[in-house]
Amino acid sequence: MQRFLAEQGVYPAEPTTFLSDGGDTVRQAQGDFRQFGEPILDWFHIAMRMTQISQLIKGLTTEAVDTQDPPHLIEEHLRTLRRAKAYLWHGGPHRALQSLEELSWDVGNESEMAEAVQDKLEEFISYISANLESVPNYADRRRHGEPIATGFVESAANQVVSKRMVKKQQMRWTPTGTHQLLQVQARVLNQQLRGDFERWHPQLQSIPVDMSSAA
Repeated sequence: MQRFLAEQGVYPAEPTTFLSDGGDTVRQAQGDFRQFGEPILDWFHIAMRMTQISQLIKGLTTEAVDTQDPPHLIEEHLRTLRRAKAYLWHGGPHRALQSLEELSWDVGNESEMAEAVQDKLEEFISYISANLESVPNYADRRRHGEPIATGFVESAANQVVSKRMVKKQQMRWTPTGTHQLLQVQARVLNQQLRGDFERWHPQLQSIPVDMSSAA
């Protein structure tokens, strides 16, 4: 990581932000990189999980009459969820966890849909608990123009991967072939591929690039 950052002109003394989805393997890697910068949990993944929980809570009204929650309880559940989201947005993960625990208690498990909500809540509570140190004050970061999500990175990844690894494609690359292809594609997008060939074959340095044919 230190070598990679140095190649990009970034050194340990410079402030660096590591945005990620908070997965186990990425979180472990970020722990090793703390000397280089600050790990940040991607807000998109928080919001996505909370949207899923919200949809499940709304589904509590679609069950049988004798097991469904009344509308005023559903709205109360949603308010508690929104309160937890606000706490996270303003950098208060501990208070958010308290609200989520409260919500879990209120929802109960008296129906299949309630159990589904409970499962998602437990998963989300574990997710936030594992990433406590990576939850910043997102509102403050947004006000100062600092990144809070990895959408721009995923866009770049989609540009590199293109359609080659889409499941519905009739022809797909093997993992090894994909790894090699992506290295070449990244060098092309970064306009570094010709430099590689010139280093391997110095005689290419005297051959001008025909941009019209390249386009």
